[in-house]
Amino acid sequence: MTWFTALAVVAMSLAVWLVALPRVRVADPDAPRFGALVSRRSTMWVGATAAAVSGVLWLVPAAHHWLWVPYLAVGVPLVAVDVLTTFLPKQLNHLGGLLMLAGLVPLGLADWRAAAGAVVGGAAALAFFYLAWRVAATLGFGDVRLAALIGAVAGQSGVGAWTSALLAGTLLGALHGIAHALWARRSAGRPKHFPFGPALWLGPVVAAVPHLNGG
Repeated sequence: MTWFTALAVVAMSLAVWLVALPRVRVADPDAPRFGALVSRRSTMWVGATAAAVSGVLWLVPAAHHWLWVPYLAVGVPLVAVDVLTTFLPKQLNHLGGLLMLAGLVPLGLADWRAAAGAVVGGAAALAFFYLAWRVAATLGFGDVRLAALIGAVAGQSGVGAWTSALLAGTLLGALHGIAHALWARRSAGRPKHFPFGPALWLGPVVAAVPHLNGG
């Protein structure tokens, strides 16, 4: 059954990338044409990444798949856009959020504690990153919206998993930031900004690894 679920993640990720992304419009003059990001090469990378991260489905309870599947399936195209453009389109974030919200119903029937943890975790992460956004100029509001999804999927497994996910994502982001700063210093023409979303999004995936979360 998990193999079928993993294949569904890959199929959904490709559908979002090929069908939904070209229809995204952002009211920002600096925003790229998102449809132009879709190519044979980028589609292959999205599919391969979705296949790789879907391995986390074997590490979490089956009931939690109701939130993990949309988190991965929409999250891969979402952070792929961030990598390529430093934009996190709210339309894709909202799509992931709506699918996860729908998944709360069967999750609650199977494990009400996990569903409650997801709701509290999502709200807490949103509030935490909103406060961080207010004081940190380097954090984009797209990262704040993404934090709600991160907190929800991690909160299913309790406070420890929630904390580990946010710490892992923040640490990965810090390491990426240092590496990017060193790379950017080598040429004045290289961009100073870097996408923080992919590192944050990977936090719950990393935290689900048993020897990292204490399991």
